[in-house]
Amino acid sequence: MNKTYYYNFNKFDASFWAMILAFIMAAGCLGCCKCCCFCLGVWILFGLTVLLWCYKHIKHKAVVITDESIKIDYCNPLAWKDIKSAEVKTIRMGRKDYKILSLEPKGNIEYRYNWLQKHNCCFGPFAIPLYGILTPEDEDEIVKLVNGKIK
Repeated sequence: MNKTYYYNFNKFDASFWAMILAFIMAAGCLGCCKCCCFCLGVWILFGLTVLLWCYKHIKHKAVVITDESIKIDYCNPLAWKDIKSAEVKTIRMGRKDYKILSLEPKGNIEYRYNWLQKHNCCFGPFAIPLYGILTPEDEDEIVKLVNGKIK
């Protein structure tokens, strides 16, 4: 079995509205001085917001589940035999509560942690987001698959 889940971001988020605002500003420059340096900067800003919005909405892998391991984002795969337990937790970041599936590794495992896994304060090194950036069906399926794999 090899199952891949992708992030599912809202298309009409803050980056979309920033892109629309930059377009309105750039279109407003067409009516005024066309050689103004300000207008060139606004067009560059518009181009960057379009590129960032497009990059955000291409398919980004969130979780890859195989028979041998689980891979979260761009981290190294974690073998199922190295996981002690899994728990759905609610953590608080700022003023918002976030639901995550936290995987607890066994002690003294052979694993190369990346920088973010070492410095991820509230989420822990192996956390799968369950707060709306995956589809609800994918979130439910991931929780069921992980609970089925962990002994």
